[in-house]
Amino acid sequence: MPDLQAAWQEATLTAGQIIQDLDGRLRPGKNWRMDVTDEFANPLYVIHVCADKPR
Repeated sequence: MPDLQAAWQEATLTAGQIIQDLDGRLRPGKNWRMDVTDEFANPLYVIHVCADKPR
């Protein structure tokens, strides 16, 4: 990606597609995480999805 903004945009689009493809398989009490790194594996962002039941 040419810059951090482009990396963030691609990460959020990809995360949305992956979550959509889970097709109901993400269950309460389970979490999903995407680590976004640069070409040298340096961390740039982490996207967390937490599935919880209301208390």
